[in-house]
Amino acid sequence: MKKGGLGKGLSALIPESGATAAPEVPVPNEGGDPSSGLSMAADARLATIAVADVLPNQYQPRRFFDDEKMAELTLSVQEVGVLQPILVRQTDGGYELVAGERRWRAAKRAGLTTIPALVREGEDRDSLEQAIVENLHRDDLNPLEEAAAFHRLMDEFGLTQHQVAVRVGRSRPAVANSLRLLHLPDSVQERIMDGTLGAGHARALAGLGDRQLVERLARRVSEEGLSVRQVEDLVRSIDEVGETADEDPPTPPTVTRDAALLEVERILGERFGTTVRVQSRGKKGRIVVEFADRDDLQRLFELLGG
Repeated sequence: MKKGGLGKGLSALIPESGATAAPEVPVPNEGGDPSSGLSMAADARLATIAVADVLPNQYQPRRFFDDEKMAELTLSVQEVGVLQPILVRQTDGGYELVAGERRWRAAKRAGLTTIPALVREGEDRDSLEQAIVENLHRDDLNPLEEAAAFHRLMDEFGLTQHQVAVRVGRSRPAVANSLRLLHLPDSVQERIMDGTLGAGHARALAGLGDRQLVERLARRVSEEGLSVRQVEDLVRSIDEVGETADEDPPTPPTVTRDAALLEVERILGERFGTTVRVQSRGKKGRIVVEFADRDDLQRLFELLGG
């Protein structure tokens, strides 16, 4: 009997209509230290450049700058100047910021005409990667800015989740879970931005398909101060009983789930590199394995021997 197309991968089962494969981007050696901005700029030269000649980074992943913190930094710059050089890349007729936008903004506000800088050559992808990595290691990005930056690396430069994870020093599941936040309703994303909904709570809610239900639960989390574990248990119970936006979500379970099932979820989650839920009803049950996008589904398919 002739064997089917399983060995050809998921694309044999779910063809890409009109899509072209993204170019393979080499994965860098893992020996580099992504936490060091200066190590990434080893080929740069130190110079004093005009503040007016610097343009903001078109790939800057950070969109929110705290006014109070900017005022404090501006005062510091007025008193002692800019102590740590910004990182820029040479462009036609000027420079583009790669890292250090807060310092550059503070220098402008303080009325400085020059600023110390590390000047280097670099491609667009290098500029985006370095801007993301610097902000990540300084904890300067909120969860949605981080997710948007990961998506931009994938969308504009053809990187896979694994390649993004290697470049920014995160695990692939962490990148996948971050990307799921971008699919949440706008009202829920606003709660993440203003800090009334934590990223852990939001990632748990992202597993629900009913957007109205997600909005209701996000409001409930903010009002009742539910823990991440309570939200995860609540989502599991909704999955099991099939709640919809027209029904009142159940009260977060207070009983402890079967320790054996929790251990199975943990082991499978580590094995597949994603969120796995084991749902049991009597002697029967089901296993739910989540995936973030088509690349993630292909990866799971290959793990399962496809």
